[in-house]
Amino acid sequence: MNNANQIQTHYQSIAALLANHRLKQALDELGSFVKEVPEWDLHSQFDELQTAYRYMLQYFRRNVSDPQRERLHADLLRKTYALNERLLMVQMELISSELFYATLREQKQDARSLADYRLVFETFAEDMAMTRLLHQGEQLTAELDKLRTSHESAQNSLFNKVWTSPAWGAGMLEEARTFLASVLVPSNDLALFVSAVTMGLLQVFDARKLHCLFDACEHTDIQVAQRALTGIVLACLAYEKRLTAEPELLARLQLLQEKPDFTRRLLEMQIQLLRIRETKKADRKMRDEIIPEVLKNSRNINRSKINFIELDEETLLDDKNPEWKKWEEENAGLTSKMQELGNMQMEGIDVYMSTFSQLKSFPFFRNVCNWFYPFDPQHSVVVRVFPEEEQQKNFMVRGILASPFFCNSDKYSFCLTVNNIPAKQREMFASGFPGQNELPQEAEAWKQENASAEVINRQYLQDLYRFFKVHPRRHEFTDIFETLSFNFRDNRLLRPLLSDADARRKVAEYLFHKEYYDESLRLFDELVADGAVDAELFQKVGFCHQKTKDYPKAIEAYLQADVLKPDVLWTIRHLAQCFRLSKEPEAAHPYYLKALEMQPDNLALLLQTGECEVEMERYEDAFARFFKVEYLDGSSLRARRCIAWCSFITGKYDQAEKYYNQLLQADKPDVQDYLNAGHTAWVQGNTERAVSLYLKGCRAKGDTESFIDLLFKDREELERQHVSPDDLTLMADVLRYGEGE
Repeated sequence: MNNANQIQTHYQSIAALLANHRLKQALDELGSFVKEVPEWDLHSQFDELQTAYRYMLQYFRRNVSDPQRERLHADLLRKTYALNERLLMVQMELISSELFYATLREQKQDARSLADYRLVFETFAEDMAMTRLLHQGEQLTAELDKLRTSHESAQNSLFNKVWTSPAWGAGMLEEARTFLASVLVPSNDLALFVSAVTMGLLQVFDARKLHCLFDACEHTDIQVAQRALTGIVLACLAYEKRLTAEPELLARLQLLQEKPDFTRRLLEMQIQLLRIRETKKADRKMRDEIIPEVLKNSRNINRSKINFIELDEETLLDDKNPEWKKWEEENAGLTSKMQELGNMQMEGIDVYMSTFSQLKSFPFFRNVCNWFYPFDPQHSVVVRVFPEEEQQKNFMVRGILASPFFCNSDKYSFCLTVNNIPAKQREMFASGFPGQNELPQEAEAWKQENASAEVINRQYLQDLYRFFKVHPRRHEFTDIFETLSFNFRDNRLLRPLLSDADARRKVAEYLFHKEYYDESLRLFDELVADGAVDAELFQKVGFCHQKTKDYPKAIEAYLQADVLKPDVLWTIRHLAQCFRLSKEPEAAHPYYLKALEMQPDNLALLLQTGECEVEMERYEDAFARFFKVEYLDGSSLRARRCIAWCSFITGKYDQAEKYYNQLLQADKPDVQDYLNAGHTAWVQGNTERAVSLYLKGCRAKGDTESFIDLLFKDREELERQHVSPDDLTLMADVLRYGEGE
């Protein structure tokens, strides 16, 4: 095969056959795959698999007792999977121009082993310390810069080597374990190593790389352990079927449950992965609402008539200019949007994607490893902009660099951007804020929060998100944020790990809060099936059904909630709504009356009860409700509409006409007002006025045919008012001709 797409398709076809345990067909297809590669050992492995499976089938055919048959079959499946994955790598390496395989070819020139890199990293801290002792001034700066550059070059080479490494043997896994166990390798380098393993694993499955992540998950450094857990979770989501052929890995996955705080950490990751969905919403809000609003208001400020020069000192100290108040009122929308954005940020939603995605074009980001390197104030990119002494004394700089709200790659973007700002504009960063040194507690709080597993997890997932969404060659990678389902309850490997009722409830509540009603409902239903008895739970089950328009099930859940906690106004009102939406006004009516007993002057309830009574043809009762609303709130347009329509259908045309005239004199009459006023004029014999009102309705609707559709929806009511079907058809054609006839 000389086409990358063909190779991928062939590989996926074989993997699908193996997922369904169709080993004979998978081996047949694998045979044509093997022929394309020159490596003798791969041919030999394939022949061994073929022979072993033939022997197993012969024993099975002869009914030979074989207690090891099941284990052997599973082993053959696993080895066939692994051979398929190796063949994919070998073939793609020969022909693919993708970044991954181009890097793989380059790395073959690097003869250094993982042990060699370990020695390089182990000496870095000591070399830095010795250099600080031996040198001063400009020479010290130059020597430190050399060490940092050399170290960062080694980081890049190691990342690429690990990321693109073919299937690991036992020796490579042992070297990786030794690397992770070293107490001299800086924790940031260990974290970067874990990310390289994860990225390689997401490219092509490798059981030993996943074993390495399980080892790293037990590391004492929280950043290393959290990144490893992220890699394990992503592998479970990406390779759900593939992992069924790896019993050792499945056993290690189960053992994680015994680790202290594992359930809490996994739950935090589940919530954070679900928050990723909100990134697009935040990005859209920033791009479509907040930035245009800020730009508009910046123009308004420039046009302001406020003249600060003319204000005396007393005014500046004690008074607010009336124009400031006016500006605040005019910009209440912006304030509201900014508050909403702030709330999203505090919740942990990624609100900076839109801003920082534009700042990833620097040469720094050409190296894949730099998308994943933990933010380090000692990195050459940072020190070049903010020297060490400035980081120590400048609170603003220290705060930005330590802020938990920016992910690692965004902090590097910030530094690179500042580095490109002209010197005069950069002075603000050098000077800092007055009194900044009086705020050590805030800086320390930032530092502590930044070290929490939750913050590390959030920042790392945001780094991953930016890589898959913004990297210039992102189309060469499978976007995990588009292809994977991040609801762990949909994954048979992760589902048992969050089986605790409290954890499931928290996930369900989050999904419910974000209006993912179908998904939250599945979790709520599980909790109910497991015996949860909770009025609030049944209320939320009912609300989910109501939002998905399954009103019978919503009613059932609300009734359960009413039994567990009777006479709750919210439940009573929603029962009434659902019965009415189910076209059962007689069943809804008692609940509306019960709700009115609790809140007799609730205008919305009065209107809803009256509308229900109209549907029951209890018009006099309905009139009483509507007139009460009009009495309590003389400006209620909805009350007038209800009175007008009820008057029309009961033949009180003069009263209907009076109220429709009032509605048509409002600032912006509704299309329905023109329609119903036209009905009233028509049944009174005033066809000319009816046509005029209908034509105004057509203009308000913006489309004559759409308005005519509304007209025909009232066919039955018009017929009851003695308008014939033929006349209705003629009226429609009159409207189509419009003003011209």
